[in-house]
Amino acid sequence: MFKVSVLNELTEQQVNEIFEIVIEASEIDGARPFSEHVELHLRKGGDRRIIHLVAQDKDQKIVGYGHLDTTDLVAGPSGELVVHPDYRLQGIATEIVTEIKKLIKGQSLRLWSHGDISHAQEFAKKLGFDSVRNVIQMRRSLFAPIEPFDIPTNYKLKQFDPKLDIEKFLDLNKACFVELPDQASLTKKDIELRISESWFLANGFMLLENDNNDFVGFCWTKVHGQDHEHQVDDGHQHLDHGHDPIGEIYVLGVHPQEHKKGLGKALTLWGLNHLRRSGLDSAMLYVDSNNQKAIKLYEDLGFGFWGLHRLYRSFT
Repeated sequence: MFKVSVLNELTEQQVNEIFEIVIEASEIDGARPFSEHVELHLRKGGDRRIIHLVAQDKDQKIVGYGHLDTTDLVAGPSGELVVHPDYRLQGIATEIVTEIKKLIKGQSLRLWSHGDISHAQEFAKKLGFDSVRNVIQMRRSLFAPIEPFDIPTNYKLKQFDPKLDIEKFLDLNKACFVELPDQASLTKKDIELRISESWFLANGFMLLENDNNDFVGFCWTKVHGQDHEHQVDDGHQHLDHGHDPIGEIYVLGVHPQEHKKGLGKALTLWGLNHLRRSGLDSAMLYVDSNNQKAIKLYEDLGFGFWGLHRLYRSFT
């Protein structure tokens, strides 16, 4: 027997238990069950109201968790969930989704599945969810040749300043991702949370300015796994944050008014050269499957398909 509770806040102990489930699920599924934003919110909180759904067994042990974000008034509520591998196929995930649907009172629900896992596809189909968006992960070797980056003479690169540039960056980010509400809706708190992470390095975040000193583009890089250590052998593989560091073109954007000038390619090449100078041997990025222009650019720059994340939606 288990019970699903709806909570507005979690205790530190509850958060720790949930992350133990994340680790176990990651090793079984080969992908982490949550997006970066959800993990950040779990560990550090945020300025958005989040609803937590916690499934516990008869001994009060947490065996499943659902994360409900109702703050996107345009795209609607979204959820992510995980069930401990030892407790699957017992109706826990179904009960979490049922409780979520009660909370959103008839609104359509978006549900993310990370890693395109077969049992997640079966679960979505069973509950009447349709696949509405795919996000592709691409990778390439940094040992292979990389073109030098060439910034046009009427533009210049500026290193992001966490104290001065957040507001102007948010304006640019919103303009760059009008068609991607999840990215366009980043807040100052969202940026501050990422800046506080151990992986953040200002020299890996470059802004592009025009002659008027307006921000018209940016390339933000990230390194996974550079600070991950184990004091003892705990028997875990810790997939998706492994021990060999990998660089990421974390977010890249160009203002719509500056398209078709080769700026996206130049910024990507800056990011790849930066990651290689940092001593890394491979790089990754995420791109919406509908963005064929960007996919073609990344393929031309040596990236290949690596994995898939699906967004499902239910209208009932």
